[in-house]
Amino acid sequence: MLVMALVGGCGSASDGAVEAAGSPTAGSGQVQVPDVLGLDLDEAKDRLGPDLDAKSVDATGRDRMQIVDSNWQVVQQDPTGGSAVPKGTTVTLHVVKEGESVSPTASPTATATPSGAPPATSAPAVTQPAPPPVPTPRPADPLPPADNPPPANDDPPAAYYANCDAVHAAGAAPLHAGEPGYRRGLDRDGDGTACDT
Repeated sequence: MLVMALVGGCGSASDGAVEAAGSPTAGSGQVQVPDVLGLDLDEAKDRLGPDLDAKSVDATGRDRMQIVDSNWQVVQQDPTGGSAVPKGTTVTLHVVKEGESVSPTASPTATATPSGAPPATSAPAVTQPAPPPVPTPRPADPLPPADNPPPANDDPPAAYYANCDAVHAAGAAPLHAGEPGYRRGLDRDGDGTACDT
């Protein structure tokens, strides 16, 4: 009698626990997954209760460990809230640190995972570095002046003599500074008179 009373008491307590979980399919061994998006990881694990296993993964794809659950926030869950799943199913919680956000290209792919199976995730987006700037070409060095070039004027000189022989041949010797055809290259002693000998 006593054994039957104890067994009966345990059965009613168990039924009460199932009813407290709020599972619409408690008789079939299924439970409803609560929606824990936006909750801190520790609160999300509490909401899942004893009938579901919780597994947390870094939603950024960097495989960081969640050491202090209250520092992490759920941004995705799999299976989603409201799903009916067998008891003992693992709910994968994709989390980021408080204040972080996940770009659409780096967020993991949502797939249902049976109990104990690792979640499928996509690799984080890889950004290519910008190409280095193209250096501006350095201007070329100017050419050295040629020996005895003609004067660089906008107006061409009235006369130009390559050497004193040409001055003598033209009958223009001697040339004085300021006269057409005079230049320092023809004035060997620098006295202002060229081709005087």
